[in-house]
Amino acid sequence: MDTRQLIETYYTAWTTGDLVTARGCLADDLDFKGSIDTFHNADDFLGGLKQFHSMLRGVKLLKSFFDQDGGAMLYDCETATPAGVIRTAEFFSTAGGKITAIRLVFDASELRKLMSS
Repeated sequence: MDTRQLIETYYTAWTTGDLVTARGCLADDLDFKGSIDTFHNADDFLGGLKQFHSMLRGVKLLKSFFDQDGGAMLYDCETATPAGVIRTAEFFSTAGGKITAIRLVFDASELRKLMSS
């Protein structure tokens, strides 16, 4: 599977709730840094992703870019929360047929308010 296929498989899997397939795309020692959380392994990251997915109504991909060692996606997450639609940029690094690092960037202001309630 090339880099584009790997990242697109991961994206399709997590956005449809198929966390088993999503996990298969991730290196065990995944390095994740986002606007709210940081994780140092894939299993802990998936716990957070599962929780986030439960708040979603849908995800709409706006743009994606890929090269040999990674890629980037811009998408809107429509949440069933007062945060509404969250525009998100996700940057991926890959090696050995797995996603090794993810950097997730979004305005977390509204989600932080919800988390503190």
